[in-house]
Amino acid sequence: MIREKARKEAGEEVGTAAGEEVLAVRRETAVRWVTEEWDAPAPARLREQMSAELAPRYAPVEHRRVRAPQPAAEEIVVTWVAYADEVPVATASLRRLPDRHEVKRVFVHAEHRGRGLARAALAAVESTALGLGVDRLWLQTGALQPEARALYAREGWEEVRPYAPYDRNPFSICFTKVLIQPAETPRSR
Repeated sequence: MIREKARKEAGEEVGTAAGEEVLAVRRETAVRWVTEEWDAPAPARLREQMSAELAPRYAPVEHRRVRAPQPAAEEIVVTWVAYADEVPVATASLRRLPDRHEVKRVFVHAEHRGRGLARAALAAVESTALGLGVDRLWLQTGALQPEARALYAREGWEEVRPYAPYDRNPFSICFTKVLIQPAETPRSR
């Protein structure tokens, strides 16, 4: 049992087949992050997968949801996409609105979860925002997405009262995060 626990912690999958222990090492494929247009095929496909995955969760309450308008391509400052073996596996975008900047559509394909890709996607968007001089970000998620809410809380996001246009949806949960410029390191002389 201890050996099995250690193997799982090392990223190995342990199981049994016909009474024998089977060991399969889970290989972590290198991930490459790139920026793409909001309406490019890869991020569009990932957003479709996200919608398909979330649809069953919200189906019982769909009649009570008020959907906000989808972002227009011209509102999107940047869309980050992670590729593993040339397959798009994660995405997140930064949206510029007249009164705020929002993180939109953070998603990691199910087969690639648990590798820190959502955290990396948030970091990429936050870094882009900092580079633009943005000092606060906002985002909206849903009440039936506890894993997203937990991620945002872990990453320093503060839950706030839903803001427009999400305040009309009883299942909206909103967050904000103050961005802090990294401290400059003194130059050696």
